[in-house]
Amino acid sequence: VLFHGLVNDPYGKKMSKSKGNIIDPLELVSEYGADAVRFALIYGNATGNDQALSYSKLDAARKFTNKLWNMGRFIEMKRVSSIKYQVLSIEDLEKKAKGKTDIDMVERVKKLAKEITKNLDEYNFNYAAESLYEFAWHEFADKYIENVKTSSEDSFLILYSLFLILLKLLHPFMPFVTEEIYQRFGFGESIMIDKWPSLI
Repeated sequence: VLFHGLVNDPYGKKMSKSKGNIIDPLELVSEYGADAVRFALIYGNATGNDQALSYSKLDAARKFTNKLWNMGRFIEMKRVSSIKYQVLSIEDLEKKAKGKTDIDMVERVKKLAKEITKNLDEYNFNYAAESLYEFAWHEFADKYIENVKTSSEDSFLILYSLFLILLKLLHPFMPFVTEEIYQRFGFGESIMIDKWPSLI
């Protein structure tokens, strides 16, 4: 059993009916999305610590969700316009990767999968969320996807397979958007019952 800290109002005060500062979580879900709310409550908050509800974190998490959608749309577009990709294992990806950028990204995703698995096993959910956010947005999306746009067919195949691993790592934090993208790509029956990346 894991006990989390209190979620206080934006000013750090405990929510109560008498104070009139209660924030309905369903309203937050309606405005920001369930995945964004889940992610914002974990990101940057050590396990067990109380936290003040942060609208800036909620907004950032919503933008991150949109970023995942945009990544998925780009990869799906390339998949439809090009060959029907098959997902490769880490071992096959290491053999397939030829260019320095592809080789580096395969190694970095391998390292990320180990790091996230370790943090989840040790209940360091905030560390896992922070690492995933930084890597997915600033390394995978901003750098690697941009590089792949002008690369070979093999790079798209590697991108496609690495994106699936990234979805699996994000799934405990953002179950709805990762499942939706997984289903749209036809990766399998459900991301919930697929193998964890460390077992690929």
